[in-house]
Amino acid sequence: MGPDKPYYQSKDQLNKAFPFKIMRYSSSEMKQPMHIHDYIQIVYVLHGVCNHQLRGKSLTASRGDIFIIAPHIEHSLSAIEDKAFEVVIVDFIPLLIQEQLKPFSDTLYPLLQHSDEDPLIPFIHHSWLHFGKNKQVFVEQLLQDIQDEFEHREVGFEHSILLNLAKLFILVDREYRKAKRKPAKQPALADQQPIDEVKRYIYDNFSQDIPLEHGAFIANMAPAYFSHLFKKETGQTFVDFVTEVRIERAMELIRRDTHTITQIGFQVGFHHLSHFIRTFKKRCGITPTEYKKTFGKNR
Repeated sequence: MGPDKPYYQSKDQLNKAFPFKIMRYSSSEMKQPMHIHDYIQIVYVLHGVCNHQLRGKSLTASRGDIFIIAPHIEHSLSAIEDKAFEVVIVDFIPLLIQEQLKPFSDTLYPLLQHSDEDPLIPFIHHSWLHFGKNKQVFVEQLLQDIQDEFEHREVGFEHSILLNLAKLFILVDREYRKAKRKPAKQPALADQQPIDEVKRYIYDNFSQDIPLEHGAFIANMAPAYFSHLFKKETGQTFVDFVTEVRIERAMELIRRDTHTITQIGFQVGFHHLSHFIRTFKKRCGITPTEYKKTFGKNR
């Protein structure tokens, strides 16, 4: 640990009787330097995008991303320019959930016990996980339940928090195991599976900002190489692929004719109506309004 990095200890940050804390932070409140702590920290992104630096690696994180930071790992969380975001941060000591993690001795338990002196697993590849849209609501409800229990502190709140925390770790564990069960890659397609993973992520999260660096992190590649390989595998640049997914989804929503053009533009990830109309016309040859007149359900 460098002398310039703050070091936070559980005895100063957490209650001694129940060493646990959960807080929500918005972008205006987050000005974290690179720091280290002797307790476990979970960071989950609720809204927007932010930058998370972990052991020299930088990732643009968005909704559904969860980080599990073991003790003695330096990291920081910060805003990206003027982009807003909101995160949930959970702090607790490893001993608090030791019993609940015993069934996960080959995945989560080693991760949470990691230290610089005993690198049990390649930490950077296992500390980040993305929950798809079908799991995000459940994860966020668990975190909300935990926060409600922590704030109201009714009789038995500690037990309730630990139960919900265990449920969260079970979800995380199953996502890790699902990744391990993926079929072995064929030698000729050694690089295709990471690209497929990125494509799945785009289909799940097209309504959010997805920078190329995020795709590169998911594929565990340098951005320049990832950009080259993505175009080679898909025939499109990363940005063009994301745009096409958004426009195809917009076409589907317009055909349903249940939302306004402005609402649809925002739903599929465009921040400005003019940009949505311009991009849609370039892709389809007509404006969204013209497309609605021709193909809308209520035409």
